Amino acid sequence: PTTLYDLPVSNHGARVRLLLYKRGLESAVRVASPMELGGLRGEKYLSLNPQGKMPLLVDGDSCVWETDAICRHLLEKHAAEGDGPSLFPTSLAARTAAEVIVRHHDTYIGPIQGCLYKPAPPFGRFTSRRDALQELVKQLAVVEALADPTGPYLAGEEFSLADATLFPTMVFITHMLPKFEDAVASPAGEAGPRLGPRLSAWWSHTSNADEAAKRVADEIRSGLQPWEERGRWDAMLYAGARDVAPATLFDKILSKEIPSEVVFEDALCLAFRDINPVAPAHILIIPKHRDGLTGLGAATAEHSAILGHLMVAAAAIAKQEGLSEFRLVTNNGEGAGQSVFHLHLHLIGGRPLEWPPG
Repeated sequence: PTTLYDLPVSNHGARVRLLLYKRGLESAVRVASPMELGGLRGEKYLSLNPQGKMPLLVDGDSCVWETDAICRHLLEKHAAEGDGPSLFPTSLAARTAAEVIVRHHDTYIGPIQGCLYKPAPPFGRFTSRRDALQELVKQLAVVEALADPTGPYLAGEEFSLADATLFPTMVFITHMLPKFEDAVASPAGEAGPRLGPRLSAWWSHTSNADEAAKRVADEIRSGLQPWEERGRWDAMLYAGARDVAPATLFDKILSKEIPSEVVFEDALCLAFRDINPVAPAHILIIPKHRDGLTGLGAATAEHSAILGHLMVAAAAIAKQEGLSEFRLVTNNGEGAGQSVFHLHLHLIGGRPLEWPPG
């Protein structure tokens, strides 16, 4: 029999399951756990799907592992079967609208959704969870604009592949995004994002009035419950792990409340001259968002990108200052000389420096 290897928690696999339920093709495809093939990293599974991801469709000699391709394979193979909607709207305009939403999801939302549940970056092209979360919110706003204004489905009156694609991901988003409220709040401190009116109406209708969608939502949530019980988000930056340390002098410098002699600034860091220099060149380099980095000892894998960025910035600043020889220092803890608990690098140069330091 045709077999779909998948688990309830997979929103990508849930797209296929929703298609099967909605189209009336459930009896045509057996759904099995990847553990039947030794798990996602098992040799047998990888021989069929070299990406080691879910879902995987095995149909005779055919192995299909990209979700949209699986959906289209099944819809074409069983075009004359089932008693549900075709998932291809009647009008060309609606079909095109649905196609655009599917492509938008798979290009701009799917690759970064890991920022909601993965323990550490990268999340697609993003090395920062904050940036990925904010991009996710931005892309939801694009879908809001693409959604049909009258509904009840994304492309109009008919359920389509757009709905099958976005709905499982929205189960993830509505469950997880509120955990990261601080990271997606506006700069003015206003509450984080809410669904726009079109997506809100679509979500309300689909999650409450569509039986196949309700079934898939229940399946996904049953898979998410063990994640909750195991504390998956407890140590995740902006969710369970939040920066609750007191504000410092550097916050006032960043807000321009206290003046400083800035020598370098970009989207991620600020560099300014130390007011008590120990050398002709003594510059402090700080991340703009502390994100729990009170000192280097607080660093986790979440901070890998900003730590690397600070080092690259230090090299650029040294060159800008005409320093071919310099020292880069960070102190961790009062006993090591740290007085401001917001990670900072001391770039020191312009005179001979002894070793070991004091």
